[in-house]
Amino acid sequence: MPTAAVEGLTQGERLLLWSFRAWVSGPGHRPMVLREFGRVFPAEEAGPAIRALERSVAAIAGHARREIQHHPVCAQQVAPDEQAVMALFAALQEERVDIAIRHAAWLVRPSGVTPVVTAAAALAFAMIENDLTLPYRPLPRTVEAGQPAALELRP
Repeated sequence: MPTAAVEGLTQGERLLLWSFRAWVSGPGHRPMVLREFGRVFPAEEAGPAIRALERSVAAIAGHARREIQHHPVCAQQVAPDEQAVMALFAALQEERVDIAIRHAAWLVRPSGVTPVVTAAAALAFAMIENDLTLPYRPLPRTVEAGQPAALELRP
């Protein structure tokens, strides 16, 4: 799967990608995410949005089929797994739960699909409420060396 460039992403996609990367990079990066969510979301929504991000990452990490590949916070490319995470959130924003479930099923074991989709939906809808929409970008069907085949997920 070709890697996408961060420069072509929308504001909502950049926020999700950056916060995902920062959160999974460890506790040292999390204060930055807290500050950014405090800046982007109204005060009463920042805490629930952070908790939804935390639950989403925990569900993905706790049920992952394999190690989820991600780039460092400042990287300018988007890894295939990062694209799948963004596509999951975008599908939820478009209320395409069927597609979101398929993205989640590619990332996590069956026991993790519902927790991932539920947690992601909370953040996806909080983002919509704050004009941080994510366009759904279907993932192309491809097989990379060492990577499982991506699903052709088109609405």
